[in-house]
Amino acid sequence: MTNHLNKEISPYLLQHAHNPVDWFPWGDEALKKAAAEDKPIFLSIGYAACHWCHVMAHESFEDEETAKFMNEHFINIKVDREERPDIDGIYMQAVIAMTGSGGWPMSVFLTPDLKPFYAGTYFPPVRRFNMPAFKDVLSGLANAWKNDRNEVEKTGVQVGAHLQTQAKNQSGDSLTPEHLVAIANAMQESYDWGYGGWGDAPKFPQAMVLEFLLHHSVVRKNDEFLKLIKHCLQAMARGGMYDVVGGGFARYSTDNLWRVPHFEK
Repeated sequence: MTNHLNKEISPYLLQHAHNPVDWFPWGDEALKKAAAEDKPIFLSIGYAACHWCHVMAHESFEDEETAKFMNEHFINIKVDREERPDIDGIYMQAVIAMTGSGGWPMSVFLTPDLKPFYAGTYFPPVRRFNMPAFKDVLSGLANAWKNDRNEVEKTGVQVGAHLQTQAKNQSGDSLTPEHLVAIANAMQESYDWGYGGWGDAPKFPQAMVLEFLLHHSVVRKNDEFLKLIKHCLQAMARGGMYDVVGGGFARYSTDNLWRVPHFEK
């Protein structure tokens, strides 16, 4: 048995083509179906190397009972964030606005006109670690859509308005050279000269920060940041982050010393 992902080219989407969940790719067919059937949308965003994406897929999306409930009460859409970073970026802002943090798998519930009214990341099959069970989330939201539609749509309007305001504020602000200098200096002051990088475990490579500092040092004709960049890259390369066989770096280190990589690369 296959669903509507069986003709996609994304490896991540194809991994879900045989789920009992009736997944749709993002597109007119799914969005028109949601509007025609007056059903909320469950939007699940992830990527092929995401560990917890696979965990949730195995625990919930491969479960016949869970899939049956999803198919009955929701229009289910799967998105590969590496294929559609635009969609991922929009709804990641919604997840962060509603929960205070983000991550993958990203789980967002939308009205048929694409306004998010509930969001989260990984949901376990049973309640644990202060996280609700995915089945309970589905049941609660299906009940709210049926019996408390006004409150659901009110939440969607509020979140949508917040995202629009945020987008306008961001588009109206421009970073001055003084802002860039302040950002670079703050990055330098918070750098861990003992082990390299920023923050405690789990430690991420922070590629965008390094790229920013490299660009900043060239534009400002200032070599003081090159020492920091080299120190960070050498610290990662000396530890287990670097794949000496296949090349490339792991997504992050599980310890503070860059010694134990997470298997995602």
